[in-house]
Amino acid sequence: MQVQPMAAEKLSQAAPQADAAIAIDDVTLRFVTPDGHMMTAIRDFTMTVARGEFACVVGPTGCGKSTTLNLVTGLLRPTTGNVRVMGTPVTDISRDIGFVFQADALFPWRSVIDNVAAGPLYRGTPKAQAYDRARDWIARVGLGRFEKHYPHQLSGGMR
Repeated sequence: MQVQPMAAEKLSQAAPQADAAIAIDDVTLRFVTPDGHMMTAIRDFTMTVARGEFACVVGPTGCGKSTTLNLVTGLLRPTTGNVRVMGTPVTDISRDIGFVFQADALFPWRSVIDNVAAGPLYRGTPKAQAYDRARDWIARVGLGRFEKHYPHQLSGGMR
């Protein structure tokens, strides 16, 4: 198998959008920072990955790699533009699309639900709301039966 780096311009023209496994079309993602400022994470980004093609998203910290993966998996929705996987618009998370981070970042002394609720709690979300959201996300990724398990009780993929 030969692996060759491709310039962004070539990647964006790698396959017609209708035949693409992944098509990111003119996507911009903005969000409000904790201090209330508007932040643009990705601006006017287009990328196409053909069916059967192997592509890597690489770059320095903060350039939008994880944000791009979160858009493709439906964990985030673009402010503008479209994301399609196998010709279908990505509008929510799907059991058919996923990725695994290089390393998990879980509190080993906390259960699954406590780990998922930790971020919102630290940001000041009321406890009941944080746990309701945590239960929703845990169910969405198919781990509802594992809410009370600890990280060491989960497989790498489950973490």
